[in-house]
Amino acid sequence: MNIAATPLIILIATAALALVPALVGPVRFRRDAPPALALLGLAAAGVMSVLLWGDRRATFYEAFRVDRLTVLLTLVFVVSGILTVLLSLREPAGVDRRPEYYCLLLCAVAGMTLVAGAADLIGMFLGIEILSVALYVLCALEVWRERSLESGLKYLIVGAVGSALLLYGLTFLFGVTGTTSLADIALRVDARDLGGESLLLGAMVLIIAGLGFKAGAAPFHMWAPDVYEGAPTPITTFMATAVKAAALAAFLRIFGAALIDVIDDWKTPIAVIAALAIVVGNVGGLMQSSFKRLLAYSSIAQAGYLLIGVATGTLDGATAVLFYIIAYTAMTVGAFAVMVIREREVEDGQSIAALAGLGRSNPIVAAVATICLLSLAGFPPLAGFIGKFMLFGAAADADLVWLAVVGAVGSVISLGYYLRPIYAMWAEDSRPEHARSLDPGAPVLFVVLMSGLGVLAMTGGAHWVTEVCRAAAESLIAP
Repeated sequence: MNIAATPLIILIATAALALVPALVGPVRFRRDAPPALALLGLAAAGVMSVLLWGDRRATFYEAFRVDRLTVLLTLVFVVSGILTVLLSLREPAGVDRRPEYYCLLLCAVAGMTLVAGAADLIGMFLGIEILSVALYVLCALEVWRERSLESGLKYLIVGAVGSALLLYGLTFLFGVTGTTSLADIALRVDARDLGGESLLLGAMVLIIAGLGFKAGAAPFHMWAPDVYEGAPTPITTFMATAVKAAALAAFLRIFGAALIDVIDDWKTPIAVIAALAIVVGNVGGLMQSSFKRLLAYSSIAQAGYLLIGVATGTLDGATAVLFYIIAYTAMTVGAFAVMVIREREVEDGQSIAALAGLGRSNPIVAAVATICLLSLAGFPPLAGFIGKFMLFGAAADADLVWLAVVGAVGSVISLGYYLRPIYAMWAEDSRPEHARSLDPGAPVLFVVLMSGLGVLAMTGGAHWVTEVCRAAAESLIAP
């Protein structure tokens, strides 16, 4: 029996099962069973993925391949999904997560897993669309909030444009090479010496644009602040972490492996987009008074940093991308978890002003938020600094010194907005309307603590994590 697809099967089966409690049992069972099933399914998929580490198996007619890169990214998606479910367990009064919420979340994780292990253009596009459609609905699921509906509609429109561009690009790539298999594309691009071929150049431009929309990288970023602000905060957390990781997985599979022999044709465009994302994200973050929009612009800049590693086209660059994806997930979840707590306590919990005095009312949560924000800024010696150092080093080795300089300057600029919420938490007194403090609840507090511990663990165990990431990155060049 081929067990390569077992994590996918577990996720899809659990997504279907999550809908069943809505039809049977008492009210409490209908409320508590779906998140419990979601956590169980995600955990089972994660365990099964770990058991597949070191294997190279293919299934679905060679369209999906399990290798170390697939396993590592699947674990990122699964952990992000688990933390999102935990953040969703306690909501403000009047908010009740329906079973379809958890069903769609599991479908999104399944789509991401399909992207991570894609060995075929059709499978990759199918995975991207599965996760995209699920997120369109999740963004708009709070139908009683106008901003949530607006968020879902904007994401649907922009996502459709991104999907169309990506599909055109993949179609052109098929037209040039005559195959949808990523391995065969690499062989035919090399054998036919297609560097500079106009149709191939057009395909790459369209693919970069389509994936740029999905990653939220400038200049394809205009949707991100509004969508992030309007979507439910747990879903925003999921989008800022797992969705970005899935988009980077697609970048690595296509450009880091299938099209690596024509790197001279796509290296500069991706590098320019990375630089634009860093500049736009960091400058835009300076102008925000909303903590949620600040983190949205932060995610734009972080997409730029991740694309630095893609632009290098080297093993060191891919290793740095994977390391930074893991660190970025921990850092971002920790920052958003603090917002989830404040949203339950005060009406304008998304504002930076709502964080004032948090260092006195809840010092543990404030300390974790500080660690995560400083790490996002690249403050040494935290994991974010190590990841950026690896990315900038890979860029310099790939003759992209100018891009490393842009990244370093962007990190300095980012301190201007990452330090503002830190200052508010520790140095400002809370306003009367923000003085309310509630027990965050065990699930959310667990997420906060795990995020902080994750950042610290990656800081102390950077060498071990780097070795794991390098082993996964080698899957891109393995036959």
